[in-house]
Amino acid sequence: MDCSKFIISGEDKRTLTLFKNILVSSGHVFIGYLKEPTNLLRCIRTNVPDFIIVEATNDFSELKRVLEIIDDEILAACVVVMNTKNDKIIEFIKGKRVLSYITKPVYEEPALQVIDMSLLNYSRIIEYERKVKKLNETLESRKIVEKAKWILVQKDGYTEEAAYEVIRRKSRDNRIPMKEIAEALILTKG
Repeated sequence: MDCSKFIISGEDKRTLTLFKNILVSSGHVFIGYLKEPTNLLRCIRTNVPDFIIVEATNDFSELKRVLEIIDDEILAACVVVMNTKNDKIIEFIKGKRVLSYITKPVYEEPALQVIDMSLLNYSRIIEYERKVKKLNETLESRKIVEKAKWILVQKDGYTEEAAYEVIRRKSRDNRIPMKEIAEALILTKG
């Protein structure tokens, strides 16, 4: 198992200390403890933990805003610790990518399993986001090349295949990506 860094936030010092001891004894690295969720985002951005343990209190609205930001920006895997199974919180977590939950009392084996699954899911999400970004960049490049190709077809009288070949040849000869050649064509002839 990797040694993952983690932050703990909440008010129930006893349960959170138990959680900390379980995780530290299994090889994880404890970064810090925060009582208020308001400082959590700053601490996450500063220390870049792999996962966060957050206690859900009665006032879930403040924590909810913080959890939404953590999920939207995919800052870290996050495990929400609850006193009892709370349907409102569980419904909120269902729609999120990097959130999971565990109920008190905290025992070693289930806690480690939840953390392992959270980290696994988090790494999958990061990988999917990377793939989506790459696909979007590829799609954007193809759109630009297609636009440049149609400029060559309409203004210079090339066939579609010949226009594509001109862009591809210039890209290969100059060792520049086709997207950059296409952008230059759009600027000069568009």
